[in-house]
Amino acid sequence: MERVTRCIIKNKDEKIILVKHKWKNFWVLPGGHIEKKENIYTAIKREIKEELWVNIKIIGKKLGLDVDWVKEKPLPICIYKLDAKNKKWKKENRLEYIFFAKIKDEIIKTQIDEVDEYKWFLPEEIEALEDTYGSVKGLVKIVFNK
Repeated sequence: MERVTRCIIKNKDEKIILVKHKWKNFWVLPGGHIEKKENIYTAIKREIKEELWVNIKIIGKKLGLDVDWVKEKPLPICIYKLDAKNKKWKKENRLEYIFFAKIKDEIIKTQIDEVDEYKWFLPEEIEALEDTYGSVKGLVKIVFNK
């Protein structure tokens, strides 16, 4: 099963970034495939850095562990399985980890061979989009309590 990580990233204006990849004419959450021997935290930071040339700070709930030698990281806001199509339009089973993060930098360029376009949206603008997935709308709605 292919493992993928994606991220709902907000800026200081409470807008969320979505991207359009060159092979798909839909707005999606930025992110991508987790490489072998890579953990989900390293993968999401690497993918966002590759696609948008920015650093992020993952935010969210923690379990509240109180152990001296454990540095707890924020949990993904959602983990789910789905059937999807890859770049070559072949069907694949995926396990997706969705994070919530703040952007640390300004976007100055994108990954030319992969990202066709990016745009910042208000949560209600995402709800009105026709060219995005219901899962994206649902996740944004839950995260922003809209």
